[in-house]
Amino acid sequence: MRQRLALFLSAVLAVSLVGCSAATKKKEPAPFTVDDAQVLLDAGVFNGEMAEIDLDTVAMLYDIDRDSIQSGVSYLATNSSVSADELTILILTDEQAAQTAETACEKRLDNQLKTYQDYAPVAVPRLEGGVIRRAGNTVLLAVGDPSQLPGVVDQLGN
Repeated sequence: MRQRLALFLSAVLAVSLVGCSAATKKKEPAPFTVDDAQVLLDAGVFNGEMAEIDLDTVAMLYDIDRDSIQSGVSYLATNSSVSADELTILILTDEQAAQTAETACEKRLDNQLKTYQDYAPVAVPRLEGGVIRRAGNTVLLAVGDPSQLPGVVDQLGN
């Protein structure tokens, strides 16, 4: 009887430990898609009109090797004297390229912040609240309403 009880308790302990490790394991975020851009545009987190730009221009603006970009989408505010809003989703060739692109996005956001501090200080809070996220081989950069944008981005892929 003692052996059965000990075996039973051991089994319960093993199952509970497996459950704990599964519960504490961090869920990997889903990669971004070009369709996510429309979700963000429809969410009303950007001011004014946004114009789509081609990936060759994105590669140049962000200083990213164009050959590392498989696909993506990018929008900039049409009136940059009033708005620094921006949205870019890049699907890259691999995770290393995504890490490089993430660093490039950080530099882009930092450069934009420095530029707008003198050029259009009203845009600075939006740039300071800019969102850069990497998931797998994808990278997202978004500058919009800092009170809403992070929450909307967090909901992508859920």
